[in-house]
Amino acid sequence: MSRPFRIVVAALAAVGAILVYAGVTAQVNSMSEPFTVTRTAVDFRTLVAKGVVFFAPLDPTTAPMMDAVTPLIRWVVILLIGVSTYLACGLVTRRTHPFTAAVTGAVAALTATAIGDLLWWATFVVRVHTAPTGWYANEALDHSTLLASAHLTLTAWTSDALFLGCLLAGVNASLVGGTSLAILLLGRLSKGTDDGDDEAPDAAVEIEPRVALVGDVRGRSANLALAGVLPVLVLLLVNGTQAVWESYAGRGFLGLLREFLYRPALSPPPRVRDDVGYRLTHEIEPNPLSMDVWVHRSVLALALLVVLWLLLWALLAGLSNSGHRLGLVVVCWGATIAAAGLTATSDVLVDCAISDSPTGCAPWESLGLQLTSALRFGAAWGWLVALPVLLARRILDTDTSTDTPIDTQETPVHESTQQTPASP
Repeated sequence: MSRPFRIVVAALAAVGAILVYAGVTAQVNSMSEPFTVTRTAVDFRTLVAKGVVFFAPLDPTTAPMMDAVTPLIRWVVILLIGVSTYLACGLVTRRTHPFTAAVTGAVAALTATAIGDLLWWATFVVRVHTAPTGWYANEALDHSTLLASAHLTLTAWTSDALFLGCLLAGVNASLVGGTSLAILLLGRLSKGTDDGDDEAPDAAVEIEPRVALVGDVRGRSANLALAGVLPVLVLLLVNGTQAVWESYAGRGFLGLLREFLYRPALSPPPRVRDDVGYRLTHEIEPNPLSMDVWVHRSVLALALLVVLWLLLWALLAGLSNSGHRLGLVVVCWGATIAAAGLTATSDVLVDCAISDSPTGCAPWESLGLQLTSALRFGAAWGWLVALPVLLARRILDTDTSTDTPIDTQETPVHESTQQTPASP
């Protein structure tokens, strides 16, 4: 996509977020009573509202340390939406399918809001460590205790950015996909006009260079996607160790670690099966590595790896092979968030479908929590997926240029076919 188109699309993406911000602010200012909203996702309407209220003011009694800096973070997120959209559109060419372009715009919005969520957490940790003891609710809570319990008091607030990304992903998908489709149609109309013009057959015709896509070389996109899956595989193996689950009882940063590790895990099967009857009778939490939980976590982990690989494979194949590195980072980061979100949603729906509970199944009750955990996992670790993809692309491009010589001489299509008479 040319630079003017990228600038326009990025500006429109940022303007869309600004309009949402302005609309929410106007609605809050017009209310006669203090603004309150339920941030626990229990149905589709609440899930949508949960993303919109990212631009609503915080309750100072619930998040006193973040009330002053949250407006600045909101504007940073709006700026990141425009920048990430611009970088991602740099990988979209005339040859890119409009659907691939739409997905590229969607993952760009997910990446921008994910960085906003991480920025919120980083700011919170810094402000907690720089605050005097006893500032929170007039109690002498030390910094480590507050960080360890942050997921109980502030998770509902911070996940607003992640759900905002889901809403803006649909807007960006329509924007980038529609622009790509318009460019494709304009190109075909222009080509049809040029083919039908016979008035000046000898006129010079400007040939637009053919932009190489990742999928032009057989197996390249699949190999890049496989490289991107490797960091997630390592994270799932680490998440399956007993040491990680024992560290959840710790304080400070170890206690905060649970906010950025999703449920899927890979580990050897446990040797002893838990006594389910005893656990239900005494209301003891199941061991995460017990046999009755191990199968579910392992299947979920394998599903996450497969979905991420398929999404990266399909997405990278239609993008430019010579695009900017930052654009590729944005795409891989957002694809990781999307894969984690799709896996979590599918898991909730499947569990609801096979549930034999006599009271029925209400997927919305668990979808909010599972989706938040999955999106935050992708937000925290999606940048790791981009690193091996960048390295693998460089290695594969070097091997291709070494093994296959490129003929840079091209014959213009307007070259005359008449023979020059020989000189006497």
